Amino acid sequence: MIPLIVRLPPAVILVGGLGTRLKSVVSDRPKAMAVVAGKPFLTHQLEWLHTNEVGSVLLCVGYKGQQIVDYIGDGSHLGLVVSYSWENTPLGTAGALAKAMELLPEEFLVINGDTFTTLPLGPLWEAHHHNGAIATLAVTTSEDSSAVGGIELAADGRITSFREKESGAQLVSMGIYAISRRIATFIPKKRPCSLENDVFPYLPSLYGHVAKEPFIDIGTPTGYLAADVYLSRLGE
Repeated sequence: MIPLIVRLPPAVILVGGLGTRLKSVVSDRPKAMAVVAGKPFLTHQLEWLHTNEVGSVLLCVGYKGQQIVDYIGDGSHLGLVVSYSWENTPLGTAGALAKAMELLPEEFLVINGDTFTTLPLGPLWEAHHHNGAIATLAVTTSEDSSAVGGIELAADGRITSFREKESGAQLVSMGIYAISRRIATFIPKKRPCSLENDVFPYLPSLYGHVAKEPFIDIGTPTGYLAADVYLSRLGE
């Protein structure tokens, strides 16, 4: 049998945040440009997307975003086509996505700017299509859901509970999503607003895709140091 070739859509990386939790160790640059294992964290994310055969990336930039533009440019040195959506004031993850919506196709991937994983994206995209979902979240097991979004799934993969940063959930959001433009209808007009708090809990068609791969959130000093160790070993 000939294997199915999954054609992946453009990816959006949300890198416009202020990085408040990380400022004690990274204060002179946006969080995405924090040096991890010898190069900016964003470079690790873009290389991972390229490995997954994602060809086009839209970066939602804000705080100190010119540093990102100056370093990444058009992405050609990474084998990617990179473009930008600017926010002049903090819009939150949902607000940034809403502003970028006119630049996006009917379906796309979204990655939080502080997340790294080796997750293959093809199965996530296939699950999203299979369920006809508005959004499908990559989720994985965790012993502590207090630091990230806790997830509860029904047997068919539908998300029945989305608990942002509460303890007790066995599954957590990895900050990686497959999304349809239909989500625009559910993004509130207020700014800033959050995908995790203001949008996902209210979607009528929200699914989870369970992954076995772990992920690292560099948004805290502890996570930042852990990512440096992990990615250094990964590159050996």
